[in-house]
Amino acid sequence: MPELTGSRLSDPPPGCRDRLLTHYGPDVTDWLSTVPETLADIGQRWGLTPVGYHDAGHASVLVLAVSSTGERVLLKAWPDSDRCARETATLRLWYTVPTARVLEVDRERSVAALSLIGGRPGGGRRSVDDAQRVAEVIQAAHDQGRAVEGHHEFPELSSCLDEEVRPRVLRRLGSLDPDMPRPLLQAGLRELESLNQTRQHRTVLHGDLYQENTACDEGGHPHLLDPLPMYGDAVFDWAFWIVYYRLGRGTDERLALAARASGIGEGRLRSWCLATCLDGLLYYLEVGDTRAPVMARVMRGLFRGSEVAW
Repeated sequence: MPELTGSRLSDPPPGCRDRLLTHYGPDVTDWLSTVPETLADIGQRWGLTPVGYHDAGHASVLVLAVSSTGERVLLKAWPDSDRCARETATLRLWYTVPTARVLEVDRERSVAALSLIGGRPGGGRRSVDDAQRVAEVIQAAHDQGRAVEGHHEFPELSSCLDEEVRPRVLRRLGSLDPDMPRPLLQAGLRELESLNQTRQHRTVLHGDLYQENTACDEGGHPHLLDPLPMYGDAVFDWAFWIVYYRLGRGTDERLALAARASGIGEGRLRSWCLATCLDGLLYYLEVGDTRAPVMARVMRGLFRGSEVAW
C-alpha cells in the first residue's frame, strides 16, 4: 500500500481511487491529484505528520498522522464540501455522546483531523454485548439531536424518501426480472409506500449505521463514526441498524434491543426494516451482489415475525 515517498505522502492507493471514482464519477480525478500536497500542507499547519493511508471508505480519503506529542490521529479529506460540513457539524453536535472527536477542521479545503478510536483504524475489540452497547449510544445520539432546536443544515428524511428512495425502488422493480418471489417484493413495496414519521421522534440521524461506522475503544465501548446525517424520525436509523449492522445475523436481537432503547413499537420498526430491506435487495440484484439472497432471507424473517401476509 502506498505510504510515503521520501518525505512526501504518495498518491492515494488504487482501491481508494476506484471507490471514489465509483462514488463521485470521473470529475474526482483532478481532486485526487491534489490530496498529497493538501494533506501535507494542512498537517504541517496543525502540527501533524502524515504517515500513510488507511485504505477504506467510499466518499473520502483517510490518512493516519502523528502529532508532535506522538498521538495518532486521522486526517480525513472529502471531495464534497457539504459532506465535510455536515459530518463535522454532526460529530460536534453529539458532544456528550461517544463519537470520533473533531480536533481540527478546514471547511474551505474540506479536511478534518479526527480522534482515532482505540488507537488504530477500525478501533479495538468488540465486547460480547456489543449490540446492547451500540443501541445505547444510538439512543444517546438521538436524545442529543432532539435537545438542540433547528437543524436546517441537514437534509430532511422525508425528501430523501420521496425524491430518492421511492423513485429508485419503483424504477428497479420495473426494470429488473429478479429471481425472487414477486409477492415478497410487492409486500415490501406496500411497507415502503405506507411509511409515516412521528414528530416526537424527530432528531438528527446518523443515516449510515453499518458496523464499520462504529469503532470500539480499548475498553470495548463503541463510538459512532462517519455520519451521513439527515433530520427526521429516529425509526429510520433503528431500521438501518437492525438490517445492516451485521446483515443476516442477529436481526431479531437488534430488533428487540431497538424497541427497548427507543420506545418505538416492534411493529413500526418491522415496517421500516422491510422497506429498508426492499431498497437494499433491489440494489444488490441490480449490481449482481452476492448478498441479495441474504437480504431476501432477512425480509422473509421479518415478515414471519409480523402480521403481514405475503
